Amino acid sequence: MLVRLTIHPAMKTIQWVGVAVLLGWSTLQTFAIEGLQISVQCRDVYLAWPSIQGKNYIVQYRQTLDPSTPWATLTSAFPADWTTNVTIFVHTNIVQHPNCGGSGGNLMMAMSGESDGAAVLAEAPSVPLAMPVNGQGGAVPLALYPPGIDMSGFIIYDPATDQWLTAAAYSESSAAMNRLQRNGPVPMDGGSGGDNPTPADPPETGFYRVVQDGVQIVDSSILVLTNGVLSNSVVIAFEAGNAANDGTGTNVLGDILCAALIVDGAKFAADGVLDSPAESSPWKFSMDTAYLENGDHTIQVEVTWLNPDNSDGNHVTITRQSDPLTITLSNAIYYPQWEPEIGEAGISAYFVKTTCTNADWQIDIYDVSNKLAQTLTGHTDDGTIAAYWNMVDTNGVTRTNADVDTEFSALVTVGDPITKPAPKKKQRKRNWPDHGSWVISYQDFFKFEYSANNLMKNSINTFAYTAAKYGGYYLYYPSPGNTNDIGQTYPIRYQKTNHFDPSITSDAILGDQALLELFLSVTNTRNFYYNGHGSANTIAGGLPASEVGSYIKHRYRFVFLDGCNTANGKWDAAFGIHGPGRFAITYYQNTGIRPAAFCGYNQETPYATGGPVTVNGVQYDDTIPDDVPYFITNFLFYWDLENYRLQDAISSAQQYLSPVNGWYPGTGLQIYGYDDLRIDEVNHAADTW
Repeated sequence: MLVRLTIHPAMKTIQWVGVAVLLGWSTLQTFAIEGLQISVQCRDVYLAWPSIQGKNYIVQYRQTLDPSTPWATLTSAFPADWTTNVTIFVHTNIVQHPNCGGSGGNLMMAMSGESDGAAVLAEAPSVPLAMPVNGQGGAVPLALYPPGIDMSGFIIYDPATDQWLTAAAYSESSAAMNRLQRNGPVPMDGGSGGDNPTPADPPETGFYRVVQDGVQIVDSSILVLTNGVLSNSVVIAFEAGNAANDGTGTNVLGDILCAALIVDGAKFAADGVLDSPAESSPWKFSMDTAYLENGDHTIQVEVTWLNPDNSDGNHVTITRQSDPLTITLSNAIYYPQWEPEIGEAGISAYFVKTTCTNADWQIDIYDVSNKLAQTLTGHTDDGTIAAYWNMVDTNGVTRTNADVDTEFSALVTVGDPITKPAPKKKQRKRNWPDHGSWVISYQDFFKFEYSANNLMKNSINTFAYTAAKYGGYYLYYPSPGNTNDIGQTYPIRYQKTNHFDPSITSDAILGDQALLELFLSVTNTRNFYYNGHGSANTIAGGLPASEVGSYIKHRYRFVFLDGCNTANGKWDAAFGIHGPGRFAITYYQNTGIRPAAFCGYNQETPYATGGPVTVNGVQYDDTIPDDVPYFITNFLFYWDLENYRLQDAISSAQQYLSPVNGWYPGTGLQIYGYDDLRIDEVNHAADTW
């Protein structure tokens, strides 16, 4: 039995360690991972790849290139061989018509990205073959392509003439195509074609891919990132694979919610989140290193998948991080304390650093039409620049209309000269209400988790009762027995895979999300508490941060997203409260920005435990220990009744709580912004700071 090794373009959605195998004939292909090997030994297929000790690998198989053909997961946690740097996996009894003797019984061929890839056929194929004209892939039987696929970018091998033809020249009336259409792929072993074919075994095909489980920054990026000092923007390419632990393999390598860039253990201050990356790999971040201090930093990529089986409430999403990588930065102009918002008090602050000392500097500010609005100048002795624009342009016009001047850009010039474009600054509406209102919402994720005395629901109700005292709240819940198909926010409906409810349609959930967005966009709302499942870029069953940010035209004063990983993405920026970092009141006084705080978790919060339990004849999936709702009510006690500052209220709320699955409620809760915020501080239009 001869073996063909190839990586087909349709399979390059995953590129770490990937191999496709066609059982039946032979050629060598260029687009493979260096050192990857395969062999067919009688009925078994052997895969071998360079591996890393301590890592696990996912091995998948399918018979055709048709994208509708699902990948079958052969193993989702295959450990690397700890004795060597090469791991071997055996797919047993997959070859139905083996040649257990002769040259086909032990044929091993190496795939290398450095190979010149000349195609060598051991024997003339007897079936039509298709190969991309651009060379981005080898020749495979034409029958493997789905019917109706556009073949204009391919050349076709016609076995009847032993010639390669363009797809147009390869007429469907050709004898080879007619035979293929009438009888299916030509048998490679036994049988006969023609108008009266005899029974025959179908051609044996197999395509494999092998992927490292988890998240990896690719070798080419590691080489660039660690080979000297970096400046300006750099590209971080990464790859990710996950088996989802669902036992079926249906979610392997798919359904990525987002990828986030983590620097020194915290989210990247700039735009470091990719929403639902398209299925092309490797994915890439473009990282502006000027957002960081010069010197050494560690970077990681965090990827979150949607778990297709959400019966386990603690693992609705699956999050993995790459190994940390150390980089060294040196920018002549950089802005590690950049404030991306223009202050409500009519001040635009520009905080910049430079390696130039005893130097003059200039900041040219441009409007959305790229017209010069104002120029700021000055001198720095120590490389620190703090400049303030009063929003009056060169013509004496005050530029504070957020509907017209939505943002401003700037060019920084230092010294002799060194120039760098600064990040854009966003201007939001300033019509602060007499008393800022709240939006209170929760996802009905704990309907099937037992909470003694309904403490979990009551803790969320307590948040609503508290908000009612400080500006009132927006929420909507249906009347008892009424199914509101338009939308509801208290609770947002939730479909659980092991408790399927046909009334909870995707349209119903979308309606809930739309109503939540409407409440959040109301000018009076300046505070938001949400309890439910989350990720770095989604809450409430799939509502993305980028969409919420487009709806909200004003800054918020306080946001608490009580869900997993909500501090690791764009949620803070969506509400105009940018992290990471905490700032004293003097920062807000200097920038003219109203003090505000964003709270979210930088980790998963395993709130349920114990497994199935039956209470009063009702079977629940898990139990929510009292310590989970106690943290919420404790926090409100200290923040409201005791008038503690925000950080002190959170710290005090954790006292005397017991762990839940090894996690103490409140652990991992991050504060971005003003951590001294009191419950109703600067929540009125007349408030000053």
